[in-house]
Amino acid sequence: MKFPIPNLFWRGIIITMIPLLLQVTIIVFLAYNLLALKNEIVTESRSQEIIARTFVLNRDAMETIYNLNFTFESPTLSYSKILPKMPSGSDPIKALNETLQGLFNVARTDSESEQRMQELRSCHRELEEMFKDAHALTFLDHGVRHKLRRTYFRRFLNCARQYSAATTAIVELEEARQARRPALIHDLLKRVWITLIVALILSALLATVLGFLYIVLVKRPLKRTRENGMLLAKGEPLPPPIPGTDELATLDRLLHSTAEALAKVQQDEKTLVENATDLICSLSESGAFISANTYAIRMLGWTPEALVGRHLHEFTVPEESFLCDEKLRESKASTTISVFEMRLLTASKEVIDTRWSCFWSDAQKAFFCVAHDITEAKNAERMKQDLVDMISHDLRSPLTSVSISLAIVSRGAKGELPLEAKQKLAKSGKMVEQLIELVSDLLDFQKLSASNIELEPVSTQIEPLLQMALSTVETHAEAKDISFDVSGDAAVNADKRLLTQVITASLENAIKAAPASSTIRAEVTEVADIVQLRIIDEGEGLSDEEEAQIKLSVPTHKLSGHSNRSLLKYSICKQIVEAHNGNISSYNVNPSGYSFVVRLPRLDSEHPN
Repeated sequence: MKFPIPNLFWRGIIITMIPLLLQVTIIVFLAYNLLALKNEIVTESRSQEIIARTFVLNRDAMETIYNLNFTFESPTLSYSKILPKMPSGSDPIKALNETLQGLFNVARTDSESEQRMQELRSCHRELEEMFKDAHALTFLDHGVRHKLRRTYFRRFLNCARQYSAATTAIVELEEARQARRPALIHDLLKRVWITLIVALILSALLATVLGFLYIVLVKRPLKRTRENGMLLAKGEPLPPPIPGTDELATLDRLLHSTAEALAKVQQDEKTLVENATDLICSLSESGAFISANTYAIRMLGWTPEALVGRHLHEFTVPEESFLCDEKLRESKASTTISVFEMRLLTASKEVIDTRWSCFWSDAQKAFFCVAHDITEAKNAERMKQDLVDMISHDLRSPLTSVSISLAIVSRGAKGELPLEAKQKLAKSGKMVEQLIELVSDLLDFQKLSASNIELEPVSTQIEPLLQMALSTVETHAEAKDISFDVSGDAAVNADKRLLTQVITASLENAIKAAPASSTIRAEVTEVADIVQLRIIDEGEGLSDEEEAQIKLSVPTHKLSGHSNRSLLKYSICKQIVEAHNGNISSYNVNPSGYSFVVRLPRLDSEHPN
């Protein structure tokens, strides 16, 4: 028959309650025997006290009887010398009663002792009657007392014998009990010693059994669970699970389930790494390949096995060989993931552009890297840059020449023109200026997107920059009879040129959208550690779609409804402000109007990057 394995709770109960029950049993048995031994010792002491009190009572009673006998004699000079002298005013019967009561107080309550005490009580009552009679006879003359002497002498003699027999019976009873008591005490002590020896033996045997049970029920499963945990940490296969439904068996099955899940995850991870469209590899501290996935064949034309042991700078273009080592050193010194770009040579000697994300692990003493092929992106970026350069040199320069030529012609350099011709020239000039502005905005946006503009931050006040921007847009504002209301000032740490560009672009957009003869407000306020610049106009605001374009920095020059705001200018403002660790926001102002907000860190709260 196979018994079920108890759970940890019942194992603990078994290991703790069995010795506890044994100890309680031993303590109860020892307490019982020690209590019996104590009772015997107390009984022995009581017996000695009973015997002592009985002797005292018998002595006092005999003395009282002896003194009563002389009440019937006529004392003479010679005879009075041998009579015991009672203290004056003493009552011998009262003293005997007190002694007798003290004896009764310590006497036992068993039937045999009660019988002896009843006999002693009867003798004492006889003595009391004799004492009363003798006291009454003291009032008679000597002749009468002499005649009654013989009669009372017999009574005195019988009372003395009976009193002595009663006290002797009590003493003999206690002495008989005392004679048996040493054997009882010895037997009790022997039982105590036997109990202690048996308890010691049982404790040793029980400790051995419980130790074995602990090894079988607790230590062995725990050891196996610990070994399974170590095997799981090492990634080695686990032995069969522990049978049973207890907690340790459940924990062991959980380890097996975890091992299966980890194996599946590792297989999925391996599949993911092998099928990834990036080169995933690990490098030694010196930069040599330790491992690589199969994408190395597609990216570099080398198998993972061929890469192992070879240094990374062997695959870089010659002019970037030292850059490779420098980037690896920077990645090792950094506590975050380092990202850098590097050009590599494939097996066919083709040059490819790659972007690397590296992380140094002190525990593994290795670099873990992901290399992404950005050759196509770089080619597209080069084409984009070529287009920007073409726009800058091949489009903006001719447009500028056209704008200058139109201005010269409109001023009458080629002769006086009709009014209609002047109007058309003015209109053409404005369109050319808009094209030049658009080209300039595209160039600025491209430079900011490519991170080609470096900041030169200095401590500056916003109000002077506002005045500078107002002077720039003053001509456009006067054309629409627009006034400005400037309030507030604050200090920031910013690039003056770029921040002026932000303010100017914001004001230009506000002027474009604001109705004629309106007011544009520029408010500078401080909120906690932030400086806010708000440009508020009375024109139509932006739609949700246009707000999303600004957040995504989508390059566009779209006009929406009656609003002539340039979203491209707002995107440029966003990039410049974010480069200063700030942010922008905008919202429509009821009932009509639009607010563009620029937030920058206050000067005393600035933390340089």
